[in-house]
Amino acid sequence: MSIGVYSAVMQTPEMITALVVTQDGYNPDPRGGIAFESFGPFLELKEIPVPRLADQQVLIEVSMAAINPSDLHFLKGEYGQPRVKGAPAGFEGVGTVIDSGADPYAGSLVGQRVSFVAPPSGSGSWATHAVSDAMLCIPMPESVGDHDAAGFIVNPLTAAAMFAQAQEAGSPAVILTAGASQVSKFIVALARDAGMASILVVRRNAYNEHLRELGATVILDQSDDDFGEQLGAAVKEHQPRFFIDAVVDGVSTTIFNAMGRNSTWLIYGSLSPETPPLSEPGHFVFLGKQIRGFWLSPWMAETSLDDKLAVFGEVQARFGDGRWHTDVGATVALIDALATLVDVLADPGGKVFLRP
Repeated sequence: MSIGVYSAVMQTPEMITALVVTQDGYNPDPRGGIAFESFGPFLELKEIPVPRLADQQVLIEVSMAAINPSDLHFLKGEYGQPRVKGAPAGFEGVGTVIDSGADPYAGSLVGQRVSFVAPPSGSGSWATHAVSDAMLCIPMPESVGDHDAAGFIVNPLTAAAMFAQAQEAGSPAVILTAGASQVSKFIVALARDAGMASILVVRRNAYNEHLRELGATVILDQSDDDFGEQLGAAVKEHQPRFFIDAVVDGVSTTIFNAMGRNSTWLIYGSLSPETPPLSEPGHFVFLGKQIRGFWLSPWMAETSLDDKLAVFGEVQARFGDGRWHTDVGATVALIDALATLVDVLADPGGKVFLRP
């Protein structure tokens, strides 16, 4: 391991403290949802040696790490990459690069504050220090605070990339499930600024006033007895042809069936353990409808550098000037996580973070 310039001041540790994964591979019986009775079967707090850096990797002293639904699905073996037993959990965070491999670009990041995502090989952000690929790090200005920077990549980039697809589809409006989620809030702001209507489907009305302040056009409570009628009226008025879904259940099917010709159902999560019925297969044949998925990892790999830089710049600008901000539910100390996260995540009221 090489010692970068910054490491001359801040010594590279030999051991780090981390919440490490206790299970390998995938869950053979997925779709269990993201509620936890205990994190004990899935995580262990322990000290581990600092991983050896490859040439294009950096060592980051973590300032803050985000907890996303994708992290929770991953812990249960329900995500698109396998668990690695003994490796730190956590997909993203923010911190200072204190060491690097031999690659010149990796070395240029030493001393910089960066938002980062963990590589598939497994050295996650739920730790005092994390290893990331240099190309998965985005330098952060001080105008972007730790909470926004720690959650800069997974949710904001997902929101921006999916909204760009809605725009490319020429949809006059967009429908969103998990309407009070951070991703939905980001998309509502994007739609507002682009002059596109947004129809939010929520499970309760606790955050409706805040969602209207952000610019939501229509908010529908799926528990209302006349939800179907309200949905039909909103679809008729605003003509959405793009449905962005984090839940994937029977309500999702109802929404998709209510939409018109050439509509797209874009799935980026599965918060419900329910399997949605496809009750109108003729819609695919006669109305040109389609269902497809979105995952940020292949988008990052396959999108052109210019397009990615445009999205990065837009997201960074929105956080920097205050048009976007992260609604913080709680910030939990790493050493307290196993004892407190179940209760905190049960009704967070915003995004939850870990601080070493």
